[in-house]
Amino acid sequence: MGLAVLLASSIVGTVTFQGVPPAPARVDMGHNDPKCGVMHPEGATRRTILVHDGGLANAFVWLKSGVSGDHPISTGRPVLDQLGCFFVPHVLGVRAGQAITIRNSDDTLHSIHARPVLNAEFHIGQPRKGMETSRTFDKPELMIPISCAVHPWMGAYVSVVDHPYFAVTGRDGTFEIPDVPPGDYEIQVVHEELRSQSRRITVGADQKAHADFVFK
Repeated sequence: MGLAVLLASSIVGTVTFQGVPPAPARVDMGHNDPKCGVMHPEGATRRTILVHDGGLANAFVWLKSGVSGDHPISTGRPVLDQLGCFFVPHVLGVRAGQAITIRNSDDTLHSIHARPVLNAEFHIGQPRKGMETSRTFDKPELMIPISCAVHPWMGAYVSVVDHPYFAVTGRDGTFEIPDVPPGDYEIQVVHEELRSQSRRITVGADQKAHADFVFK
């Protein structure tokens, strides 16, 4: 175990939104697919800017520069699920070259369409509940849009990076990037609609460095 690992720190912070977020859009699932409608008897809504007590969810945070060395890819497989006729999670971070599992947990047809710019496009159908398909993005690329050709309200984003230092903000807007070696970095936060922000951050040995961001 090297000294950098022994002295590894973390970066924590909160991404907030100031102002009044847009109202949620109503989704008429039953008109498009009765099976989706049954899963949401009270109706469903969709938000691109999801704010709770000022915290902005679903923002992708990563170290844009300053990372060095080799970083083996975890053997674990991130999962992009289709649950209740929505993609779960809405934003997924993965490593370049890391296999991800795309799963259909609904008893209805989904047709997953990934539209990257730098990676290979793919379009796969999953007509049965429990189906799983493995896919890999070979090149780093942020916020690759994922949609369902059957259900137009379904959308997700996959961000692909070449190191393990990234996170997605939770419902309260908080994030943590663990096991960061001491050093100087550029940290960036990217949101599907609010664009991006960057700042410099210095991470000391065996500490929690803080990086907060505010969108308006």
